[in-house]
Amino acid sequence: MDKTIQILIILGVGLIIWLVLRIIARKNKKLHIRFICNLLKSVDLIACAFAVLGMCVDLDKLAAPILTGGGLVLAILSFAAQKVLNNILSGISISLSRPFNLGDKIKVLSGSSIIAEGTVSDITLRHTVIMTYDGQACIVPNGTMNESLLINVSSDNRVGNFLEITVGYGDDLDLAIKILKDIVLSTENVLDCTTPLVSRFDADGPVIKTTVWTATVSDNFIACGSIRKRLIYEYRAQGITIPYKTITIDK
Repeated sequence: MDKTIQILIILGVGLIIWLVLRIIARKNKKLHIRFICNLLKSVDLIACAFAVLGMCVDLDKLAAPILTGGGLVLAILSFAAQKVLNNILSGISISLSRPFNLGDKIKVLSGSSIIAEGTVSDITLRHTVIMTYDGQACIVPNGTMNESLLINVSSDNRVGNFLEITVGYGDDLDLAIKILKDIVLSTENVLDCTTPLVSRFDADGPVIKTTVWTATVSDNFIACGSIRKRLIYEYRAQGITIPYKTITIDK
C-alpha cells in the first residue's frame, strides 16, 4: 500500500477517535469521564504524530544523536515539563477521588484566602475551569486544586453568600440590623438569610453580617446587588450612616 494512503488512513482514524472522545466529553458531566476523554484525546494525537513520523523518518537514527549529545537539552526539557506533569498527575488524582463534579458549586482555599469560588464548568489535563459568581472563567491549575482545601456546597439545593455592611458607632444598631433583615427577606429570589449579627469592629464602625440564600449563583449575585442599593437609600432615610474615609485639608 502506498505510504501516502497509509498516512491518510492513520490521520483519518485518529481524527475519528478524537471526535468521538470530544463528543463523549461534551455530553457527559461526570468529572472523571471528562478528564479521561481529554487524556485519551492527547494520547491519540501523540500516537498519530509518532505513527506518521515513524513512516517518514527512522526514529532510531533520529533519537541516537539526541540521546548522546543532547543531555543538556533533555535536562532543560524535563525541568520545564515538571509543572505540566504535576498538573496531569493532579488531574488524575482529582478524577479518581472525585471531590466535585462538573456543575458543582465549590470554594478553593489556600490558607485563609479564597483562590476561586463558583461553578465547575470543565477540567482539562492542565487546569480546572471555575465560573465565578460574576460570570468570569477562573482557570486554576490542577496542581493547585489538588493541594488546596476544597469546599463543595452543592449538597445544599441553594447558594449562600456573605453580605457585610459597616454602620457608624453612634447609630442605632438594633434598627440597622432590623432594616437589613427586612430588606434581605423582601428582595426578589431570596429564599432565606441568617440572623444579621455584628461580626467585628472596624475603624469606621461595627460591621453587620448576614448570609443571603438563593436558588442559583446568578440569582444570588443579582439579589445581593439589589440589597446593597436599597440599603443605601433606606439607611439614609432612617438617619443611619455608612461611614467612609475622608481627608480634610486645612487651608
